[in-house]
Amino acid sequence: MPRRPHTKSRYGCDNCRRRRVKCDEQGPPCTNCILRELSGCTYSRVLPQNLIAKARCQNSDPVPAQPGYAQHSNGTSVAPMSSLSLPPTIDELELMHQFSTETYRSLCVSKSETRTWQTLIPRLALKNRFLMDSILALASLHIATIRESPDARAYIDAGLEYHSVSLEPFRTLIDNITPDNCDAAIAQAVVTTAICLALPQLTAGRENTSRIHNMLMVFELLQGVKRILTLSQPWINLELFSQGIFWKDELGGLERDTDTALEQLTMLNEQTTINSNLIHHRVNNDVINHLRYCFMKFSCSPDPAPVLAWLAAVDKEFVDNLHRREPFSLLILAHWGILLKGLDGEQWWWAQNSGNVLVSELMEELRSEDPLWEGCLRWLKDKMSAEDTEPST
Repeated sequence: MPRRPHTKSRYGCDNCRRRRVKCDEQGPPCTNCILRELSGCTYSRVLPQNLIAKARCQNSDPVPAQPGYAQHSNGTSVAPMSSLSLPPTIDELELMHQFSTETYRSLCVSKSETRTWQTLIPRLALKNRFLMDSILALASLHIATIRESPDARAYIDAGLEYHSVSLEPFRTLIDNITPDNCDAAIAQAVVTTAICLALPQLTAGRENTSRIHNMLMVFELLQGVKRILTLSQPWINLELFSQGIFWKDELGGLERDTDTALEQLTMLNEQTTINSNLIHHRVNNDVINHLRYCFMKFSCSPDPAPVLAWLAAVDKEFVDNLHRREPFSLLILAHWGILLKGLDGEQWWWAQNSGNVLVSELMEELRSEDPLWEGCLRWLKDKMSAEDTEPST
């Protein structure tokens, strides 16, 4: 009678050996330790060279979690490889080099964040494949903005693929936050927001996706981040936005027309919702007040912090109203679109023209003959025409 083939793992991690379960020998961390969120996935037995070569090949296959660099006890590192079929002209090392030398700058809101985005977050990405895919997506899209066709198209396609595969693990992660992954989740939220703002401009004419649709996806993701910040505040080590002027007490003044427009928006909320829906009235009032605060912060600190902070702060009820295309909620979003227009420029390349396109789409949906809306709509039109005629800097 033939002997049964050997099925046990001879070079499994110490955790699996203690638990007497089969290890896939693909770590650290191995799949078992990832799925059970076990720390200290170490290998006391040295993996032979022929199995190290095999691990390199197998590690390119999809796994049901986010693998990091495989560091074996003999000091050999096995990098996590993407399962995507990229064009031969695009290499992950090129994309990582792009992120760590150029792209990271477009996410910094102060000099104090340079080390965070250039060093700490790429290091987090080595342990969290979803974050790696996300920053490679942003880097690929960034290269596309400075390349000519057809090279640019190849980088856009790569960016789309990386972005697509990063989303589902991120959504799963939001419901399973731990001290080990909360920093990666926050970094992922910022990078994903930048990607969602950049994509419609880069894929114009290729994909029939509106800027409003993309913003709704951002809202959904950032609602999960609010939960992260609430549940894991003591665990967070990254200091994103925290060193900039946005979180200090200073507030800039508003231009007279902007101040008047926000007052009109508040009055319109009083006139249209206070007697019909008290919940919507309260939610809208809070959202408008925070929008005013962000406009004032932006006037003294013109960077992404106050722009993105408003997206992350709005209530779920407001996001639900946007999904239902509730007109007054869309009108508030259009006012934020004017704030987004303030990021136009080379430094924030991922926001280039995003505000302009978003407001234009919203204005198409907000055509109204109601005289109560006239003042708010006129301000939007004036801001669009005034900034469109200004020379670019």
